[in-house]
Amino acid sequence: MRKMCLSRKAQEEKSKKDEWFSSLQYLNASINDIPISESFLDNGSEFDGFNLATAEALGWKVDKPSKFAVKGNSEHIFEALGWYTNVAVTLKNMKGNPIITIVGNYACVDNGEPKPMLWLGTTGIRKVKGISDPTKNQFCIEDHGKTYIIPTFSKAPVVKDPPKEEQDQVSTDSSSPTSENLKKSA
Repeated sequence: MRKMCLSRKAQEEKSKKDEWFSSLQYLNASINDIPISESFLDNGSEFDGFNLATAEALGWKVDKPSKFAVKGNSEHIFEALGWYTNVAVTLKNMKGNPIITIVGNYACVDNGEPKPMLWLGTTGIRKVKGISDPTKNQFCIEDHGKTYIIPTFSKAPVVKDPPKEEQDQVSTDSSSPTSENLKKSA
């Protein structure tokens, strides 16, 4: 029997990614009636943004090209492809009914993700005087003197087999179950 052990650096990176992932509060959002399933609040990101897959789903081209780095809460740094200005993002309840539409400027990044993704960073959160309360699964915002409560939710991290380079750094321990046995028991 073998025990899979990640290198210390790989364990730290995985721990940071899991911590970031579990800290996110997701919400139901859409742009031009196209749902963006990976929409979340990211207090660690200065800018609001979305990924290239979102722009492609909308059929948009970058209207204000630029080159600058966007660093998110996950500590990943992506190069911004440009800005989209005056984007109307509709925040919805859990049934998909619109609650409010907010307008803002969004950086577009190519993060390599195939699914559309959108995040509200500190710029957008401050603009709507937003307060996230993960214990109540809600994001309270204020617009024109009116308060809106947007439901939020968390997603559990998906456990995957380590990449090939991490598998090369494994050690064995005959008293532990194999990863194959662990998969079967899960």
